[in-house]
Amino acid sequence: MEFKEKQFDGPYEVVEVEINNKGEIFKGLLYLPPESFKKPYPLVIYFHGFPQIFPLQEIVKSYKLILDIGMAFLIFNFRGYRYSDGEVSIRGQYSDALKIIEFAEKLAHNGIFDLKNVNILAHDFGACIALILCSKIKLINNLLLLSPILNLERHVYNEDFGKVLNYINKFLPNNVKGIKKVDEFIKLSKNELKIKKFQIGNFISNLKVNDFKVIIGEVDKITPLEEIYQFLKEKSNILPKIVIIKNMDHYYSDVKELKEINKEIKEFFKKKH
Repeated sequence: MEFKEKQFDGPYEVVEVEINNKGEIFKGLLYLPPESFKKPYPLVIYFHGFPQIFPLQEIVKSYKLILDIGMAFLIFNFRGYRYSDGEVSIRGQYSDALKIIEFAEKLAHNGIFDLKNVNILAHDFGACIALILCSKIKLINNLLLLSPILNLERHVYNEDFGKVLNYINKFLPNNVKGIKKVDEFIKLSKNELKIKKFQIGNFISNLKVNDFKVIIGEVDKITPLEEIYQFLKEKSNILPKIVIIKNMDHYYSDVKELKEINKEIKEFFKKKH
């Protein structure tokens, strides 16, 4: 299979991706590594966080080392974010995750991807979705979480959560256009957290991946280190390697921190293929 009308971003071939999920379209980009690397490619799928601040191209730019070591990079917006249709929900993002896996499987059957080397890099809330997915399917080879959000209940039931959502809707309206009424979204989220498969005690103890790594900031105020140890060291059925970036908060803030993150990403994925 070859993509028609090839487009390139520097040395990387890039293809726009549109996936239909129940009549709603969510969009993304598929980047292929330089032509010196041969198919089938190992694949890294990126699960973004909330409220998805950076454009997809900026995220690719930050982690282009994935392409430079010969892996394809698939990045997309869950439904309800930026240019994708629909509303934001845990159930919706989990459904989109399953659809993106179906998409990867189809391209693997056409010789584009190595089906034995499909991996996930997930940030923030995307990490929680990735963990739910990896507790239900066996396809994912290696899972890397960057500044993950783990305890959704703590955030959803926090009295300041509504204030945060209203702030996002006011100042970042295009990032999460799938949240129209904050009170209804919070009610929906609380109801979704009553579903067993979306509860961290269920999914964190049933992971089906070969290897697992977490990169977290030393002073992360959204997911403190003690929460990482509480859930991943004490309750996970697969103990991850935990890498702590000194002085980093939930998001990297300078080139030095991004360089450290990239070093850990490269070390994790490069040894796998």
